[in-house]
Amino acid sequence: MTNISCLMILAGLVPAANAAQVNGKLQVKVNIGAACELKSGDKSVLDFGSLNNLNDKDHDEQTAASTGVEIQCSKGIAYKIGLGYGLNPSNSHRQMSNGGSFVSYDLYRDSARTLWWGRLIDTSSILSGVGNGVIQSYPVYGRIPKQATPATGAYSDTVSIEVSF
Repeated sequence: MTNISCLMILAGLVPAANAAQVNGKLQVKVNIGAACELKSGDKSVLDFGSLNNLNDKDHDEQTAASTGVEIQCSKGIAYKIGLGYGLNPSNSHRQMSNGGSFVSYDLYRDSARTLWWGRLIDTSSILSGVGNGVIQSYPVYGRIPKQATPATGAYSDTVSIEVSF
């Protein structure tokens, strides 16, 4: 007999290893929390364009559909959106500035410009909604009221967007 034949015979005499099996369980979980995310970030812009005269009439503008306030909240989550008073608030208006000169303006929640848009602490002048899991968009309506025309130049302001849920 050859060596290979002997090894084959001996291998057949060795019992095969018994295969064992152990079972357990894997738990799979998820916790869906209440969340809101401001999707518009810093891209919201309200641009009144170029104006030459402010003392003849009110000037109205609104944000484009994609540059208003965009929020995405979990389905069923109630939220509130307020807009800050800007960097140069006066007693009755927000103000854009250019050095020491100012242009007064107001922000509204409706196209008729009757619903002033205030901070979260101004509970009567905020926007409220309920999340549906997708992005919800809200335009911002602006008005520069009739006023004395200030010095020429570029005027701007920055308004915080406040969200509570």
